[in-house]
Formats: sequence, structure tokens, C-alpha cells
Amino acid sequence: MKTIIKSIIILVIAIFCNGCNDFLSEIPQSSYSVVGSYKTQKDFIQAIAGVYAAQQDLYQGDKTYFRALMSRSDETKTGASYVDGLDDFTVTGASPSLAGFWQSHWLIISRSNLILDKIDEGTFSDANLKNYIKGEALVLRAYAYHNLAVHFGGMPSINKAMSVEELRGVARSTQQETFDFAAKDYEDAFNLLPEEWVGANLGRANKYSAAAMLGRLYMFQGKYTKAKEWLEKVIKSGKYEMETNYIDCFTDQKDNGKERVWEVQFTGGQLGEGQALSTSMIPDGYEGPIQPFRGTSASMTVSLDFLENYEQGDIRKNVSVITGLKAAGVVDAITYRIYKYSHWVTYQPKTLDDWAINLPIIRYTDVMMMYAEALNEIGYSANGEAFDILNKVRKRAGLAAKTSIELSSQTLFRNAIMKERRYEFAFEGLRWDDLVRWGIAKPTMNAFFQRSDEGNGKYKMEDFGKIFPIPYDEMIRYNDVKIMWQNDGY
Repeated sequence: MKTIIKSIIILVIAIFCNGCNDFLSEIPQSSYSVVGSYKTQKDFIQAIAGVYAAQQDLYQGDKTYFRALMSRSDETKTGASYVDGLDDFTVTGASPSLAGFWQSHWLIISRSNLILDKIDEGTFSDANLKNYIKGEALVLRAYAYHNLAVHFGGMPSINKAMSVEELRGVARSTQQETFDFAAKDYEDAFNLLPEEWVGANLGRANKYSAAAMLGRLYMFQGKYTKAKEWLEKVIKSGKYEMETNYIDCFTDQKDNGKERVWEVQFTGGQLGEGQALSTSMIPDGYEGPIQPFRGTSASMTVSLDFLENYEQGDIRKNVSVITGLKAAGVVDAITYRIYKYSHWVTYQPKTLDDWAINLPIIRYTDVMMMYAEALNEIGYSANGEAFDILNKVRKRAGLAAKTSIELSSQTLFRNAIMKERRYEFAFEGLRWDDLVRWGIAKPTMNAFFQRSDEGNGKYKMEDFGKIFPIPYDEMIRYNDVKIMWQNDGY
């Protein structure tokens, strides 16, 4: 699928061409979608599965959006494979990785728009399901616009299926306008989605997935009062809890469990619906019990900067990273690799792309931590609710509680939250976005690059590096810089 759909414009051509049904018969049912009858309830069930399939591609393997976000921050050592300069800030619009991220997000938008255009004309035996699928299309479209705005800036606001000519006439909006577009979709989705799904539907987005993501969007913008309002909806729902053990946030045994507000779904059993990202975290030639195959050359090295700042006794370390791996007959007792997504319990993967461990979009602990951060930004309170949340997270990590004697000001509490987030959400694709929203990406990364083990000043982040370049292929296809222009600095 992702090799067929090359860009948002080519996607629209595919939607309206007559021969598109041919390739749909060659892909899994979960990838159904871009063209279909859009008449019956079954059609729309298959169509929304196709939107989720496009989201799945962002997390799937070694050249994904999820993995690239890990490489962009100070969590991993500079010089990773398959990241096209995202890690050392030499990336250009020619990057195949960026083109892939762009295409996958626009595929989500296009498929969602098709559903929203057609669904009111469809025949449903279950009226509630009709509203739920509308809500899913909205939350997935919001998710795509949210990510695009954070990482590429303002986007064309496309809320319906369009011809190529119409599409080429829609100019980029501002980043703020794109945030507002996503926020409205999240809110509309919240009003349509169910509180929960059960049985075979477990894992589909619900209203609290939308609320949590809207809270995250407002946090990125520094709109703390609005963020608090939406995060509070998740907390007060009573449907989520922190897992007792940190490792259970990442095992297949606890997929769609009480900690998981929204995650990308994967299934083992060699059905073509597993994930390969876990394999890509382990080095090529690996020999050992973590997985029954040999890893890949895409394995990233955990940075020494990250390792050196763990607090002594933090049990999250042994869940998140690992050393002493044997590869090609040699034991490496120095290098640390990402271990967080290798904790299979109920299903041992049979092939490198057969992992059944779901991958996180947003966890309940993140909802709680953002809520605590928002409370502090609205007004510091010594030993208040924000302290309770911080210390609950620290207790699970095996660390001592923080008091208002240690964190005696809003600034000190903010710094504590920043550090705690780095280790609680290590390798979950959040660190880079956190650095940007806190306004410390440039000084943090440039200090990181000054380290002797990170280039000794060879690399540098400039202000424009807070967002990525628009892929060159898209610039060429639009061929109108008044409609689609390149981001400053690229």
C-alpha cells in the first residue's frame, strides 16, 4: 500500500481512478479503504479499518515516524541508520523518511474524509455504530493534522474528498489554524465516540482517546487551562489507572489494559498484522532469548547523556534499555539498546515482523503527568495534587517522593516534571515534542552535540529545526509556492 500511494495528490488521483479496486484485492482487509462502495454498514466498518491501517504504518518498522522521533532527541546516539539526517539536523526535503511520514498522514486524512463524505448516505442497522465510525474518522483525522502541524507547520485544511484541481488550490494554513482545525475534530469526535469498546472492538479509539489527545494538543500550545479541562475528563471517567508495575505498560499481556488510553494495534500469529519495530531495536546478528531472530542493522544506540542521568534505583531503566547483548559471537557489555518493546509474555513472535505488542500513542500516566504540569503552570501549590501525581509515578519507578522543601517553587517543580517525563516516557516518541513545547530544544540539543561522544560540536541545531522541511516531491507536485511553500531555513 505505502509503495502505491506516493503523495497526497497521487492519492487523490487513485481515489478517483477506475482501476483502483485491483490493488485492494491484494492487501489485507485491515488496509481496505480508499475506494469502496461506501453503502452498507459493513463497507464503513472495512473503511475505518483502512484508516487505522494507515496509522499502523507510522509505527510499523525501522523507517517509521515513531522511530524517527526517538532519533530526533537526545535519547539516542547521533548517527543512527535509516533516519536521513533527522538525528543530526542535516535532514533535507529529499529525505525518503519524511516523504513516508507525509504520505501516511495524508492517507489517514484522505481515508477519513471519504468516510465522512459518504457515511450519512450509508445504510446502517446500528445507528450508534454510525456515529461511532464518524467519531473515529474525526479523531484519526485530528491525529494526523495534529502530528503534521507539530512537525511540518501549517497544513492545507482539507475536510472533504477533493479532485486534484481542487486540492492544488488549497494553500497551507498557519500552524495555529491547523491546531485549531485538529482541536475541533477532537472535540467533535469526543461527542460522537463511545466511552469504551468491548470484545473484538477493544482497542478502537473512544471518547477518552480524543480527550487525552486534545489535552496533549493544548499542552503543546501552552494553553494549560484548556489542557486541564480535557485531561480531567479522562481522569474523572474512572476508566483508567496506572499499571502497578512499569513493565506492564509495554507487554502484550496488557494490550488495551487500564494504562492504555490509545495505542496502535498489532496482532501476532503470522497474519500480516504484527509489528517489526521491536525487532529493529535489537542489533543485527543478535543471539539470545529476547527474540528468536537476529535483529536488524537499524538498531539505535541509547545515548550516554540519557543513561548518565538516570536516578540510582530507577526500575524503569531495566525495562527500557539493555546491554550485554551477544551479536555475531561477541558480547557487547558497553552499548545500550532500546528494550522497551521486547517484553512479550503471551505470544512469542515467529518472524521479525510478527510482534503482538501494541505501541503507545498516549498512556494514562501521560495524561496524569500532563495534568500535574498544567496544574503547576496555572498556579504552584506546595504539596498539592500535582505533587501527589509526580510522587505516584516516582513510587512506581522505585524512587523517593519529592517534597515542597526540595521543589519549593513553580520553576523547581517544572524542572522535576521535565526530568520525570524524560525517563517515564523514554523512547515513546514524546521527548522531541516535549523539548520543542518547553522552548528548550535548541539549547538542549546543542549542548548534547558538544559532547565528545556526540560529535564534539560537529552538529548544530538552528531555530528552524523545530519543524521539518516539506518533502521536495510535494513542492514539485504543487509547483506553486503561493500554495505549498518550503519552511524557512530549508
